[in-house]
Amino acid sequence: MKQLFYICLSVVFIAACSQSGKVETIDTGKTADWNTTGSVTLDSEGMKLLGSDASACTKVPVKNFELELECLTSDHAIGAIYFHSGGANKGNTGYEVLINNNESPAEWRKTGSLSTVRNFAVRTAENNTWVPVKIEVSGKQIRIWVNGVFVTDYTEPGKPYREPANAGRVLSKGVFVLANLSDTPIEFRNVRLKKLPDDGVSQSEAIDEQTDEIIRLQQQNFPVIDCHLHLKGGWTKEQAAERSRKYGITYGIAPNCGKNFPITDDAGSYAWIDSMKHQPFLLPMQAEGREWLDMFSRKAMDAFDYRFTDAMTWTDHKGRRMRIWILEETFVDDKQQFMDMLVERACGIISNEPIHIYVNPTFIPEQMMPEYDALWTSERMQKIIDACVKSNVAIEINNRYRIPSETFIKMAKKSGAKFTFGTNNTSTEDVGKLEYSIEMIKACGLIPEDLLIPYSKNI
Repeated sequence: MKQLFYICLSVVFIAACSQSGKVETIDTGKTADWNTTGSVTLDSEGMKLLGSDASACTKVPVKNFELELECLTSDHAIGAIYFHSGGANKGNTGYEVLINNNESPAEWRKTGSLSTVRNFAVRTAENNTWVPVKIEVSGKQIRIWVNGVFVTDYTEPGKPYREPANAGRVLSKGVFVLANLSDTPIEFRNVRLKKLPDDGVSQSEAIDEQTDEIIRLQQQNFPVIDCHLHLKGGWTKEQAAERSRKYGITYGIAPNCGKNFPITDDAGSYAWIDSMKHQPFLLPMQAEGREWLDMFSRKAMDAFDYRFTDAMTWTDHKGRRMRIWILEETFVDDKQQFMDMLVERACGIISNEPIHIYVNPTFIPEQMMPEYDALWTSERMQKIIDACVKSNVAIEINNRYRIPSETFIKMAKKSGAKFTFGTNNTSTEDVGKLEYSIEMIKACGLIPEDLLIPYSKNI
């Protein structure tokens, strides 16, 4: 039966792919011909790769194509699809598309990641269900869909930036390899290939990777995640998704939740999460003010991927509720006294509120900013840092405000703190490419292990 299975595909696959320039659809879901290594079972229903040494490789090289298949993973399974590969070498040449539907951030790159080029931190599919994956290569453009969600859009430039370990990760022509990278079985079925003309044209322009900092981080598998963004100022989720795909930055899109903000209760939380289903974003909660603890149940809080807050709203010793980013609502009777209150309030927030990230750290009112370095003494900074380390709360490196300072970050790193990157935009114009965070990575010697990687729970 298996011999017939192999022979059928050999005839169909080779005949179709030998017709250069013509588009042929090849259904390999029922008839497949593969070179296999390790423990692989093939039958009329598809294939199962049983261990980390298991892979299945096609025989005919293809240049431009549309590849569609379904994969089934169980908990802890991780696999890959290689294309333009030289063979069953698991991706020493060509590109790797990762398969990882696990919620855990232990392997933070999720299904649809174009490894080391467009790593992607959002789950768009779950384990224990058949998940459709589509990969399209036309000209120099690579596009990937997972579970119907467009997650990756990469155009290879004329001079791609590649570190030595990834020198072979470029477009050329080659075979497909389906590989298991774990000890947990992975299954594939309904593998369909449509060969596109060799003179395919890219639909988007390439980024100059000789000057792009993001690709350098991607090459090191350094998590490039902006954990703190909003749909504000006319910026839509469609625009955010397009920009994320273009630049290779995973976005955490948060609603403002609290007193006098758009979301004020559990029902609003669940409705917002539902409205963002099937989107390529992490879905955090920004907790506003100190009242939020009484406005939301823990179940509603936990429905978000993660939670963050800041010390920009608090009540002073005279009972005055302040939002310190608004000049008219900020009362500074004495700068030193104000700073001591700010540090005290911030430490209380970090220690007592159920958050994962402390954002907008070391923010002080605009009228005090000229004295930022003098007011943020080593003692005050260390109190904030110690509170974060003790409570396992990560510290945001904020791109919009360019805070905290290099001095603060070096102190926090030395104390064992974790960091995240964030922007806190008010409009599209505020959304950059994590320029300040990248400056601090270099200046402070940050490594991937210094970052908190959020859980990706929502599908």
